[in-house]
Amino acid sequence: MKRLPAILLAVAALAVLAAFASIVAHGFEDLAAAEAEKQRLETRARELAESIAETEEMIAALRNDPAAVESVARVELGMVRPGETVLLLATPTQPPPPSLTGPTPTPILALRY
Repeated sequence: MKRLPAILLAVAALAVLAAFASIVAHGFEDLAAAEAEKQRLETRARELAESIAETEEMIAALRNDPAAVESVARVELGMVRPGETVLLLATPTQPPPPSLTGPTPTPILALRY
């Protein structure tokens, strides 16, 4: 009977250690998830910064360079100068394959061997 308190103390210590290990492991999982989210957000921030820089360059070019304005008007808006002739070149396209969603045709003659 003298060993019972020692055994209970050991079981209680193991329970406390198991709870502590569970809390620490959960903390490491949260830390890893936070690091991954931080990396994702830093990458997105770099992409947005590059996009902002490109947009600012475009704005500066449109404010200062008439050729840039003409280029945007021609490419993005499809505009032409008066008197210019526009040639539209059509490229042939393949007809779509026949649809197999309709009813299956019944054969007129079936050969049997």
